[in-house]
Amino acid sequence: MITKIFKIYPKKRPPLDKALQKIFNFEYKKNRTNLLSQLSESWLHFSIRGRKQSGTNTLELGAGTLNHLKYEKLENKRYDVIEPKKFLYANSKYKKKVCKFYSSIKKVPENYYDRIISCATLEHLEDLPYFLFISAKKMKKNGYQSHSIPCEGYPTWNFVWWFFSGIIFRLRTGFSFRHIQKYEHLNNHDEIVKLIRFFYKEYEISYSYPSYFSPYLSFYANITFCNPNKKNIKIYQKKLKNL
Repeated sequence: MITKIFKIYPKKRPPLDKALQKIFNFEYKKNRTNLLSQLSESWLHFSIRGRKQSGTNTLELGAGTLNHLKYEKLENKRYDVIEPKKFLYANSKYKKKVCKFYSSIKKVPENYYDRIISCATLEHLEDLPYFLFISAKKMKKNGYQSHSIPCEGYPTWNFVWWFFSGIIFRLRTGFSFRHIQKYEHLNNHDEIVKLIRFFYKEYEISYSYPSYFSPYLSFYANITFCNPNKKNIKIYQKKLKNL
C-alpha cells in the first residue's frame, strides 16, 4: 500500500563530514550559479506550466538564487517564493521582482495561489508527504502545481550527475560529490511520483532529453498536477493525528 511509504518520512539527512560542512554553503551556491549547471538544467525551467501566463498568483518553492524568474512573464503577476537559505538570493538582481519571501510553507496564506512551482526542489524535501498535503490548502479551487525534478534513481541521470558534478567536484575540492548528493537528494523520481498520485487525482508527466518519453533515458521530468484527492488527504490527516 502507498501508506507504507509514509513510514520512511520525515527523512533524516546523513551526517556531513566536518571538512565538507566548511565549504558546503559556498559549493551549494556555486553549483546553482555556474554556467554549465544553468545550461544543463534549462529544461527544468522551460517545462514549468504557466510561465507566460500573466495575472496569476504564483508561489515558487525552493527558489534558491531566483534563477527561475528570468523564464517567467511577470507582468501583472504576483510572485512569492519560499527559500529559507537567504544567502542564496541576497545579491540576486531579481530580488526586487519578488513580492514576498517566506522561510516555510506553513507561513503562506491559504486558498491564495493559482500555481505552485519548483525546479529541482522536491527531491530535497525531508517530509515530502507533508508538503503535498499542506500545499493543497494553499491553492485556489482551480489551482495547480508544476514541479521539475531530476530522474533520480535511473541510469541516465546517475551518469549525468557523476560525470558533470562528481568529477568536477572531485578535481576542484578533493572530495567525493556522492556525500553531497546523499545529503541533499532525499527523494528519488519514483517516490515523488508515487506520492503525487496519492494526493492528487489529475497529473501529467513529461520527460526531457535525450529520450523525452521515459525516466530510464531522460535527465529530468516535469510533473504537473491538480484536483486534490480529499479521500486520501483524510487518510494522511488521520496518520498525522496518530503520531
